[in-house]
Amino acid sequence: MNNLELSGKTAIVTGASRGIGEATARALAGRGAELILVARSREVIEDLATELSQEGAPAEAIPTDLSDPDSIAALTAKLNERPRLDILVNNAGVLPRARRLERMSREEWDGTLSLNLSAAWQLSACAKRLMTEGGVIVNLSSVAAAFPSVGLGAYCVSKIGVEMLTKASALEWAPAVRVVGVMPGKVDTQMIGPILEYVEKNDLSINLLERVASPEEVAGLICFLVSDAAASITGSTIAIDGGEVVAANH
Repeated sequence: MNNLELSGKTAIVTGASRGIGEATARALAGRGAELILVARSREVIEDLATELSQEGAPAEAIPTDLSDPDSIAALTAKLNERPRLDILVNNAGVLPRARRLERMSREEWDGTLSLNLSAAWQLSACAKRLMTEGGVIVNLSSVAAAFPSVGLGAYCVSKIGVEMLTKASALEWAPAVRVVGVMPGKVDTQMIGPILEYVEKNDLSINLLERVASPEEVAGLICFLVSDAAASITGSTIAIDGGEVVAANH
């Protein structure tokens, strides 16, 4: 078998209703994986599950609000009924409205860390119990983990936390489960619209390549990392940022 193929594997993708999550679900399905799609948007992920299943890739939609611990508990209960799990992609996240730290409410702070970090930890712990030898967890970080941005303190903290979660869980769960991180820069999704407007308004450079990445490019990296071709990679976070971090530190 081609070591990039994922036939016989079962994968969970969170935030699968759009953007990087949707692109990743499609890419994993195209390599033979069975999909479990998780997002709040019931109709969207149910339609995507139907589409993938009709194309020959079995897919199930499980609507879940990952900012709600009770909703996550219901999801993990359903997952525990499954015979196996091979791949978890912790993609769901929120980029909150820009607000300086001293003006932020506790509710706003907790909401950002709950979805971006705590949900990834909770699902990873569940997945680890279900995974046999060779399981892989991918955590989506961000270039926001590499440098702070005014008004995005909680978001930056949540993403640097994701990177440490990747290292800590890789350390604890080796060699049975690999845990890797992906650090996107500017990607063509709804989430970064306001950021791109700010960059354009202030005539700033996006990155060294002077373009945004597509969700499909990020999905391609994720597919590589969960495949046997990346069997020696764990505990690392791989940047796909067009050189944005390098440019910022130059």
